[in-house]
Amino acid sequence: MSSLMIVGTAHVIDLSFPLERVIREFHPDSIALELDRDRWFALQSQSQNSGGPFFLRILSSIQKHLGESFGSSPGSEMLVAGKIARSLGAEINLIDKPILPTIMDAWKNMPWIELRRIINDIIFSFIGRGDSDFSSSMVTGDFTKELKQFSESYPVIKRHLIDRRDTYMAKNLVKLFRKNNQSRIVAIVGEGHVDGMAQKLSTLNPKIVRLSDLLSRKENTVSF
Repeated sequence: MSSLMIVGTAHVIDLSFPLERVIREFHPDSIALELDRDRWFALQSQSQNSGGPFFLRILSSIQKHLGESFGSSPGSEMLVAGKIARSLGAEINLIDKPILPTIMDAWKNMPWIELRRIINDIIFSFIGRGDSDFSSSMVTGDFTKELKQFSESYPVIKRHLIDRRDTYMAKNLVKLFRKNNQSRIVAIVGEGHVDGMAQKLSTLNPKIVRLSDLLSRKENTVSF
């Protein structure tokens, strides 16, 4: 039986009920969150930091807008997981890199062609000319097409924001298992991190619960 379960989520969809159910069914000793200490404290205090580079502020604004549209604040699934951990007496472990330095590194190393694409994509999204398939993906939880396009259009950004964080979080999970060999750990991460982390942790034979699995639960609804 696997001692690790990786759960893919979306930060702007209300997943409270199915997320609680899959976590409790696994009976974890520890719940690992795709957060660093600063983001965890900010979520609990409901504070928003408006500082940082233009790129970060734009992403934060778009994520906030999506959260309001889908009835869930950015990061709400992490708060739900934290509450479940406390109710189970499980440890809460923060396994992600500090996000601001990570984004700053991506910003500084971003080639001009990727910067232009970001600006164009943001403009098109605000005037209603974005990918019409995105709403469908938000319902099904299948972002395969979007992740493939992101990888092709923004390889440098992907390396900094996804690939390196996959490695960082996977290493932290291995450290948690070495700390306690009998642990049963649930890792709550964005859907875009699931494949990369599962591959890096393949020797642990993790159980994978995808965003589409959570959304397929009849009790969960997405409101437009």
